[in-house]
Amino acid sequence: MAKSIRTEIKEILQNIFPDEKIIIDSVPVTKRGDYSTNLAMKIATRLKTSATGIAEEIKSKIKNPAIAEMVIYEPGFINFVLNPEYLLAKLAEDAEPKLELGRGIRMNVEFVSVNPTGPINIVNARAAVFGDSLVKLLNYAGYNADSEYYINDTGRQIDLLAESIIQRMNELQGKKCQIPDNGYHGEYIIELAKEILKEKIEDFEAIKKYAVDYFVSQQKRTLERFGVVFKNWIPESKIRSEGYIERIIDFFKSKNLCFLKDGALYLKTTLFGDTRDRVLITSDNRYTYLLPDIAYHQNKIERGYEKLITILGPDHLGQTKSLQGALVALGYPADMLKIIIVQEVKLKKEGRFLSMSKRAGTFWALDDLLKKIPVDVVRFFLMMRSCSQHLDFDLDLALQESEENPVYYVQYAYARIRNIVRFAEEKGIKMEEKPDLSLIREKEEFDLIKQTLKFPEVIEDAVRDLDPFSLTHYLISLSRNFHYFYQKHRVVGEDEKLTQARLFMVSRTARTIKTGLALLGCSCPERM
Repeated sequence: MAKSIRTEIKEILQNIFPDEKIIIDSVPVTKRGDYSTNLAMKIATRLKTSATGIAEEIKSKIKNPAIAEMVIYEPGFINFVLNPEYLLAKLAEDAEPKLELGRGIRMNVEFVSVNPTGPINIVNARAAVFGDSLVKLLNYAGYNADSEYYINDTGRQIDLLAESIIQRMNELQGKKCQIPDNGYHGEYIIELAKEILKEKIEDFEAIKKYAVDYFVSQQKRTLERFGVVFKNWIPESKIRSEGYIERIIDFFKSKNLCFLKDGALYLKTTLFGDTRDRVLITSDNRYTYLLPDIAYHQNKIERGYEKLITILGPDHLGQTKSLQGALVALGYPADMLKIIIVQEVKLKKEGRFLSMSKRAGTFWALDDLLKKIPVDVVRFFLMMRSCSQHLDFDLDLALQESEENPVYYVQYAYARIRNIVRFAEEKGIKMEEKPDLSLIREKEEFDLIKQTLKFPEVIEDAVRDLDPFSLTHYLISLSRNFHYFYQKHRVVGEDEKLTQARLFMVSRTARTIKTGLALLGCSCPERM
């Protein structure tokens, strides 16, 4: 398996300095070089000496054909200029770069898990595309990751849903309608109320079950349309029925990790890093959200998952330490569970933000959005920023069918390369498996090659950060490099050997674009 260039440079330094932690960074556009290290400054700080002197010493020790030149910049950065022959050799490596970072570790990635009280909306959609892309990325990097949806089919919000439906049923029958203040006021409830009346269902529990099944089926269809297919759908009611909650409580009590206060049962989560102890069972004998969640994560572990990732919305920020601490209290390692908070997304049209509220019924359903904007565009736009940042979704830009739209800009690059290959074939030029790449000499060619070869590094960083958003920006940059090269140079020309070399080069770029878009769950049209 081919190594990334960054890894190879790191290994060159590690062989000379085996006890040092080597960091390899990119180089600012204003400086000369392809990669950089601050190693000299780290050593100089420890030895209390000149960093540039240490840098010169390091420079004198490195003799490697991959490195054409080393440039030292104040206060002691060492920049590496790569040898063109080395870059061409890396490009010629046949195997598509895949990383075995995960070594087959079984991971459970739970995301979306929207209460079955209404349609999937644009806010939920961000978590959906993030989680789906993360699962694809982890599996590409050698993990064994499964996607999972937790169906919150019990509890107070389901009771409120049923009560809201009953009130709408009353309204449809000409009776008084009084939806609870914290119930569900959206008009989408009316259609469901009509169905339940038609089915002549009157029992409260039966209405709850019908409503949950109705919305879960609707959410599945929407997510599948969005390209998100979950391997596991786990209902909360199943966790409760299998006795997990009782076992969890018994365990905590046996370890003296619970206490009673004002009639409520608390867990001593402060012993495990939380800011305060948390209620498990209220004074009126109701479970808080935390208790079933602890039981659910215990269930995941018992199903054989070695690592857990739970993706939540910003309203769950205060829950992270409680849930992580509870698993530590159960005896699991602190790094068993990683909780990722996906921040909000706001829709913007004509420079103004649109208000959204699920309970009030003023939200954009994902189905409605997909009627206006293609799946590829919605997915790509929702991955344009890190999950830790708020995201503004520009509807006007998303509706543009031009290269101003970033996803089309990337897809155009791939389609243009495929068109070039077809044009060459029509002229009787079939791409060789091992062309003479030494004919590649132009700056724009090497800029494109360098960017193409950075793909494994982008994957490494995205896996390390558990955030695939960097893929979107990488693909835009790679496409920009290709478009700029294409403006300057012909691929299919009179020199057939040079044509073969350039066909090979752009085909490697096309393959990278296609793989990157697939990891984002976006298509890669052959023609546009």
